[in-house]
Amino acid sequence: MRRHILPIVIALTVLTFTAALAAVTWHSGPSITFNADHTCVTVTGDGSGFGNQPAVAHVTVNGTVTYTCQNKGGNQSPGQNPVAASSTLDQGLGNADHNGRGVLNITACITPAATVSGSVAGCPNGNWIGVNPQPSPVPIESGTLTITQGGKTIYSQSF
Repeated sequence: MRRHILPIVIALTVLTFTAALAAVTWHSGPSITFNADHTCVTVTGDGSGFGNQPAVAHVTVNGTVTYTCQNKGGNQSPGQNPVAASSTLDQGLGNADHNGRGVLNITACITPAATVSGSVAGCPNGNWIGVNPQPSPVPIESGTLTITQGGKTIYSQSF
């Protein structure tokens, strides 16, 4: 009889643990709000059901910039290629690892690299570099909010 009870107890424990991870309830949000010129985004939310395992929110924002080509002599000409620019911020969801409740509040903006290689910017040859990224600040064209817990994605939203 004991041999039959142990597998049942183990199975119920696994099911309970799996259900606890899948039972996140959002009391508010996640909400995604852009600033007036679309150069920053704030992601907020308040959830529960995270259990006793830490959860982390990842916000990635994407945009495009162009650079001015500059040679070693300081001469400049317009770059030819749009260059992808992005930023990723992570935030632990507060006390999600203590009592299952987590608060999300991240503001992400894109800060492009000050310079890029000439080939990336579309400059005439490898003796040039891309400088002066424009526009600055960089408008956000797309983004993703992903929340992970225990190495697994438990929430994802593109914007």
